[in-house]
Amino acid sequence: MERAHILAQPWAVQHTEVHWFMLRFGFKIKNWREIVGQIPRLLVGGVKSFVGKIPVGNTGGVNVPPLQPMEIPEDIKEMMKQYVKL
Repeated sequence: MERAHILAQPWAVQHTEVHWFMLRFGFKIKNWREIVGQIPRLLVGGVKSFVGKIPVGNTGGVNVPPLQPMEIPEDIKEMMKQYVKL
């Protein structure tokens, strides 16, 4: 899901959808830290994509700060290069 998050970040609907899946996964594995951490990301992530203020490369899980930019893996850069400027 973290790789899906990196791919989805530029698009509001898809970005929000990935956070929805991460929240559902948190419930499935009964990880309360993930559940609590995904709620604000779910509410704000799509808006930030819409206005173009995303932390590029961030993997979207609660194990990283929500505003921390991260290096995008090379294989993902290759997939994205025709759709977005990196």
